Amino acid sequence: MSTLKSIRGRKAETYACAYLLRKGCKLLARNYRYAGGELDIVAKEKGGKWLFVEVKSVWKNSFGLPDVRVNAEKQRKIWRTALHFLYNNDNMEQNSRFDVIAMDFRGKPPVLRHYENAFVASQVVPDLRIKSKAGYAH
Repeated sequence: MSTLKSIRGRKAETYACAYLLRKGCKLLARNYRYAGGELDIVAKEKGGKWLFVEVKSVWKNSFGLPDVRVNAEKQRKIWRTALHFLYNNDNMEQNSRFDVIAMDFRGKPPVLRHYENAFVASQVVPDLRIKSKAGYAH
């Protein structure tokens, strides 16, 4: 059974997808999960750059602004999941960026704010090969 939070999250993601499509992006994936992390939207710009988009929303005044809720731990999980996505799509050299789309549903109409390059991955890329008993395997 869907919770109110998940229903609202999907609605915000649907708004964000529609916005990206209007900008000419191609949607590559939604809700891609890996090791406790999730990519809300993976899209590709007209120029070829891949976007890893985190969507945050606010529905009540008591929750504050949605964009400030992408903290360092959340960024690390998004980064790790994006690496997994790139690796599994044979695109480790793909030009990409991390964006945040903030949806504010407290008024009518809802307000969308798009933060391009919202954060930068600053960690060393790990060895993503799967280790087997015989050594490393791709």
